[in-house]
Amino acid sequence: MSNTHQYRRLKKKCQQLKDKCPMPVLLAKLGLGAYAKRSCPSPLRPDHTPSWGIFPHQGGWYFKDHANDDSGDELTFIARLKGWDDQRDFKRIVEFYQETALRVDVAPLAIVPPQPPAPSTPPDLSGFSAGTDDQLLKLSSLRSISVEALQLATERGFLIFGRCFNCDVYGLKDSSGALAEVRRLDGQLFPAFNSLPAHKSHTVRGSTKSWPLGLIESTTAPSIVLVEGLPDFLAAFDFMLREDKVDTVAPVSMLSASASIEDTALAHFHDKRVRMFPHYDEAGTKAAERWTEQLTGIASAIDYFNFSQFPAINDLADLNAALNSVPPTITISEEVLP
Repeated sequence: MSNTHQYRRLKKKCQQLKDKCPMPVLLAKLGLGAYAKRSCPSPLRPDHTPSWGIFPHQGGWYFKDHANDDSGDELTFIARLKGWDDQRDFKRIVEFYQETALRVDVAPLAIVPPQPPAPSTPPDLSGFSAGTDDQLLKLSSLRSISVEALQLATERGFLIFGRCFNCDVYGLKDSSGALAEVRRLDGQLFPAFNSLPAHKSHTVRGSTKSWPLGLIESTTAPSIVLVEGLPDFLAAFDFMLREDKVDTVAPVSMLSASASIEDTALAHFHDKRVRMFPHYDEAGTKAAERWTEQLTGIASAIDYFNFSQFPAINDLADLNAALNSVPPTITISEEVLP
């Protein structure tokens, strides 16, 4: 075999490895998952400042060290980590990359519990608890979500009830302890407070809005439903029951369309099929584009549900309410969830 043919074969192998084990996954498999961020100290040299990071670009992943202007792809990273020469040790680098990538099949990354960022002051959820039958009925009537779906969300530890700003509220939390958000149980806005205007959702102080709510609980499901906001997250449970996908689909929510997915969370979307349900507005479109860029090369597949096919339906909660009305105001022949 000529050197040229061997080199081309290795280059093709490299692209296959990048598809299978992109930078965030590679770092996790090397025990360096804490460095799968846009900004952090370098794992390649003594560093106490956030001068290093990884980023997606044109369908691939790269690292950049702003302190010494070093940068490169997964192969370059391995070379720097092992102290090998990029060209002279090219075959050795590819072999090491292949050995590392195979570890994904031996011990799937998805079973590694995601570690959310620890807030300096975690959200205080004292006084919040699972809902009573009466509270579940009120919320079911308010949001047109079945009681069975709300019970399932409660059983999985997401749905909570309590008091906030002297109002009865319902809300969401997950086992990360990183965030929580509540809304009024009567459907009204929270009153203006100091410089804060009247608002429909209240994020509990100490929350990290960039953490995808429900991500830790999604590790055993092959597919993720990525939604925006609290009502869509709860509506997803109705669709899981309706389509008999309670064990195969996990709802995950970004509680703000303006937030990017936390860097440390990205690798835990590895090899998942992700279907996004962006709100049918400009903010939803931009959010979907941002999250797609972050998850490209990590998720095994990414697709979208298009709400434009339904008049006056802008999100998953609207679609669920229309299907749950008596009689239903719309009909749909396709399955909504992946």
